[in-house]
Amino acid sequence: MKEEEINLLVNLRQKTLEKFNRLRDYKSNKNAIMKEFDHAKALHDVIIEIDKVLKDHVSFSDKN
Repeated sequence: MKEEEINLLVNLRQKTLEKFNRLRDYKSNKNAIMKEFDHAKALHDVIIEIDKVLKDHVSFSDKN
């Protein structure tokens, strides 16, 4: 794995962890609500960053 790819993954982990740590009620409030849009945006951003690292190593199909 190239150093650039490792840096991308480390940065992605840090951003994801920061978002997770901003979630206040996830432990104590089992009924906490998050807007689906916000959740989808966060996941989309993670997927895009992972794809950047993997693009030279694998190819993805849009089939489910």
